[in-house]
Order: sequence, then structure tokens, then C-alpha cells
Amino acid sequence: MSETNNGVVNGATVNTNTVETRRTISPYDLTAADNPGAVISHPLLKGSNYDEWACGMKTALCSRKKFGFLDGSIPRPAEGSTDLEDWWTIQALLVSWIKMTIDSSLRSNISHRDVAKDLWDNLKKRFSVTNGPRIQQLKAELACCKQRGLAIEAYFGKLNRIWDSMAQYRPLRVCKCGKCECDLATAQEQDREAEKVHEFLFGLDDNYRTVRSTLVSRTPLQPLEEVYNIVRQEEDLKTTVRHSEEMPEVTAHA
Repeated sequence: MSETNNGVVNGATVNTNTVETRRTISPYDLTAADNPGAVISHPLLKGSNYDEWACGMKTALCSRKKFGFLDGSIPRPAEGSTDLEDWWTIQALLVSWIKMTIDSSLRSNISHRDVAKDLWDNLKKRFSVTNGPRIQQLKAELACCKQRGLAIEAYFGKLNRIWDSMAQYRPLRVCKCGKCECDLATAQEQDREAEKVHEFLFGLDDNYRTVRSTLVSRTPLQPLEEVYNIVRQEEDLKTTVRHSEEMPEVTAHA
């Protein structure tokens, strides 16, 4: 949206200045698509997948500017406030959205809450695993995560889900004294990236041992994305060779 001021120069109307304005979306705003019966995020909460579910819900609600009602950054308006009725309307919508993303096998066992934050916190206490045991669980999953005949994309996706969960429980350390100039966060990120490269290559099937040995021997290690792309290219090459070897057999039987 823009506002234009016009002036007159030599009898002609000219545009003197244009001020661009943009309407800011309020967390209280609702659209026709904000249906209380909608499933706004996947996967559904089944208990053991709490971390993945919570991450999906947070993303879905942040995109609607509604997550502040769950983390407490948008508090309940004071009694008598003109926003109080709208606040309760949003609470009803959020409670419904949360319940719609809970698997039917669990939904009937979840006690009702009128305030969405209370329901959100209750689900976290019930299904979220504390840091120590969860980190051990994720490390065990990571150690067992191997390709085992999967497509490279599917195998890499499994690793990424574990890495993302690990990052929630083990965030990068940030300097708190304000005096450091060593860029610790960048160094930690590089170390973590190198670990991911080794974990990805270690879990590949044996028919990738040649490309694995080549990539591991490089100093410094290539970035994870580049390593992934190289392995994907190797996969495509193997698929092409396999198809070309199968074609003579098909022709012979024709």
C-alpha cells in the first residue's frame, strides 16, 4: 500500500514523493482458511514422535503469527480489555488445532484445557523426554542409522531428522562474556559439519566404499552438501550402468 503526495509545477501535477506503507499482520487476525477443524501440521502426535510433532506445530503456528500464544510472549489481556474476547477466540482455535494434530489413539486420553499454552505445556511434560535420556536415545539411533539398500536421498533424510533432533538438545555454545574474538560458534559449526560428513559416509553400503574412501581422505573435508551431491551422482551412475547391463538380456528374450 502506498501514499502519494502531489504538487503543481508549471501548471502540471507531479508526484513529489511516495511513501510505501505495509499493513502489519496482527496475531489476532483470522482468515477464512483458519478453520478449527483443519489439520495444520504433520505428522500427528503419537507419543514417541513428540519432538518432530512439536517442531512441525511451531513452524505452522509461527507462519500464522500464533506461536506467541503458546510460548507466553503474547499474554492474556487484562480484565476489561477490548482484546480479551479476541484472545479467548484465539485460544479456542489453537486448542482445536492442537487436538486435531494428535493421533486419535491418544486424543481421548488428553485432558481438556481452555488455554492453549496450558495444553501445550501439558503435552510437553507428558511426552517430551528429558535431555540426558533423549540424547542417549538419539546417539543410539545415529549409530544404527545405515543405508541398508535405501536410496541415498531416503538415507540422508533419516540422518537429517536425527541431526535436527540432536541440535535441539545440544545447541551450539555462545560466548556470554562478550570479550571473545575467536568466533567460537563458527568453529563449533565446522566441527559439527565434519562429524555429519563422517556419519553419512560411514553408514553407506559397501558398494560405495570407493567414493567413501576418496571423500574421507580429502583434507579438509568437503562440506556436507557437496559430499551428498557427489554420492548422489555416484548413485545415478550405478543406476545407469545397471540398466545398460540389463538391456541386452531383455533384447535377447524379445
